[in-house]
Parts: sequence; structure tokens; C-alpha cells
Amino acid sequence: MSEDAYSPSCPVEDFYPCSPDILDQHTRIKKEIAAELLNSVPNPAFILNSDRRIILYNSTLSAAAGERRTNKILGRRPGELFRCCNSQNSECGKAVPCVQCGALRAIQTAMTGEKAEEICMLLSNVDGIVKAYTFKVNASPLVIKDEQYFIIHLTDISDSKHKEMMERVFLHDLLNAVNGIVNAGTLLEEDAVKTEHRELAGMIVDRARFMANEIDAHRLFISAEARQLEVNNEPVIVKQIIDAVCALHSSSQMTKDKNISLKSKIDDFSLTTDKRILYRIIENLVKNAIEASPANSTVEVMGTTKNDYALITVSNTGTIPMTVAHQIFKKSFSTKGKGRGLGTYSVKVFTENYLRGRVWFDSSQDDGTNFYVKIPLSPSTEPIVEQGRPQGLQN
Repeated sequence: MSEDAYSPSCPVEDFYPCSPDILDQHTRIKKEIAAELLNSVPNPAFILNSDRRIILYNSTLSAAAGERRTNKILGRRPGELFRCCNSQNSECGKAVPCVQCGALRAIQTAMTGEKAEEICMLLSNVDGIVKAYTFKVNASPLVIKDEQYFIIHLTDISDSKHKEMMERVFLHDLLNAVNGIVNAGTLLEEDAVKTEHRELAGMIVDRARFMANEIDAHRLFISAEARQLEVNNEPVIVKQIIDAVCALHSSSQMTKDKNISLKSKIDDFSLTTDKRILYRIIENLVKNAIEASPANSTVEVMGTTKNDYALITVSNTGTIPMTVAHQIFKKSFSTKGKGRGLGTYSVKVFTENYLRGRVWFDSSQDDGTNFYVKIPLSPSTEPIVEQGRPQGLQN
């Protein structure tokens, strides 16, 4: 990509002034669409003609672009209005980098008669000051009196995208640091002469591995919720995953403090699924069961098959009040305090969005609380859909 695309060679004011044709279209479209209706939209919204030029817009667009003068907005293309670096020495949509423009792709799709949604990352240059925008662009075709127009909505997601990127970088760097502690602790454990030193090094390794596990779980969930997680199916022996989860949490501080006993009863079977996702589903249910269990009790994990599906059950002796039961799978709902509550929500996201299964639970004084995860034994099996309400509660 050449530097010329980002070096303004002429001011944007030299691009196509507001012509009589544009004013005529503006007047005609304004009669058909009340300006108040467009202004009621909280995000920047505007209507383009077949040449991708703005002929009607709302006040939010002018505020977002920092331009209040009507004759400097009407007739502009979106990139020209926002002072896109690529539109300052050629028309908007004509520079080489424009082939990657999400806004242009959305508009071009709308020109085929289809609705479109794209992400547009735009670099603006106003009087030598560079600013980055990230917009979600929604484009829809609009026919008025046999003339083709396009209505565009912009949602500024710059802050959320920046936060997402920083979080990914932070978690990546943090995981590398924790893995370094694991490696260093392992060396100390192997080289320690005194028993107490070996025990201390072993504790460091255990805690660092636990931290690495938590970081990796968080990274996986972020990708899952953003619909960016790729499913990698492979043969999985369920007993191995359940045993690994139970081994990790049997030594956790909470399990020891509450004197919780972890037991498992698993049939000998395998399935084809994503191993990482299945591990996180079972682990989150086991963690929640430990947290919800009364002291000196047992958490049991069971696994079996029926027809073409696997059923995994995680049980504890605690009960869930009815006031809480119908909120269990809601995001950020928690009985454990502010800032918690992604456990059961993440189980639902992983199970139903990625493993094509279902999750539900039941709870009573007599039988305690049981969470059920039902997933296909093979990706070729039909996804599990709800048919009536199974025994127990679901959301």
C-alpha cells in the first residue's frame, strides 16, 4: 500500500460542491421521508443516492462528522464527509485501499438489493490531526417512486473494539508471564535439595498453572461470545476430561476449605467434539457446584450416552431458590456478588452456540441441584432442539 493514499494532496472542499441535482434529490426525498423520523434515530443515519452521495441525513451524523454546514454534507460520499485519508487525493471508494473498506462493501451489497452489515475501520485526517474510527455499518436498499436509494446506519464501536484488542493483548502477555512462572517453578522444584523448598516450589507451580488455566478460559469465552471461536472437532474420551477437571479442582483452596469431595461416575465412551470447549463446560459446572455446595458435602460428575447423544450431569447437595432459578443462565447474574456470574452463562453459550447441544438443570430439597449437558456424539448428528420442557428448569 503506497504512502500516497494517506497523504492529502488537496482539501476536501475541492470535491464536488452541493450541485442542483443533489439539492433536487434532497428536496424530493425529504417530502417522502420526514426529517424528524431520521432525526429520531440515535446513531448517525443518512440516505445515499445511486452514486453513493448523501442526499438526506440526521443531526447525529453532522455531529459525528464535526460538520454542521448542509452544503458541506449534501453531495458528499461518506469517506469524504469523515475526511478519510484515502478520499483526500481521490474520490471516496476509488483509492486502492478502498477495496478493504467495510462501508463500501456494505453499500455495494445493498446495491444488489440485499441488506448488509460490515465493520469499517476508518483513518481520518483533519488539518493534520489523525483520528481512528471503527464503525458498524448497516446498509439497506430503499426504493422511492421507482428511484433507488440506500439508507445507512453507523454505530461507533471504536471504544469497544479498542477495549477488546487491549484485553486480548493483556491476556496474551499475562499468560506468557504466568507460563514463565510455571517453568521457573518447575526447575526450582526439580533442583530443590530440602523437602520444604520442593513443597514451596510445588505450590508455586500449582498456583501458576491454575492462573494459566483461568486466563485461557477467559480468552476462550471472549472469543466465543464475539462469535469468533472456531470449533475444532476431534475424538474425545470424556472420562479423561472429567478426570482432569476433578484432579485440578480437588486440590483447589475452596475445595479444601469447604472439605468438598469430588466423585465421578463415567461410562467408557468417546465422542467427536471440540475438546477445549467441552473441558470448559464441565469445569465451569464443577466450579459452580463447589461454590454452591455446603461444607463437608460431595460434588458428583456423571457421564453416559443415550442413542446418538452424550449426557453429562454435575450434581451437588445444595438447592437453588425459585427466586434465583429463572435467572441462572442470564449474563452477569450471580449469587456470589458484583462482578461475577459468567459461569452458567458461558456454559449455555459454549453448549448451545458451539457444540449444538442443550443445558438445563433441576433443583429440590430432596435431590439437590443437577445440571445436565446433552451434546451430539458426532458433528453430523442433528443439533438438539427444545421439544417442550424437559424435567427441571431451563432458560
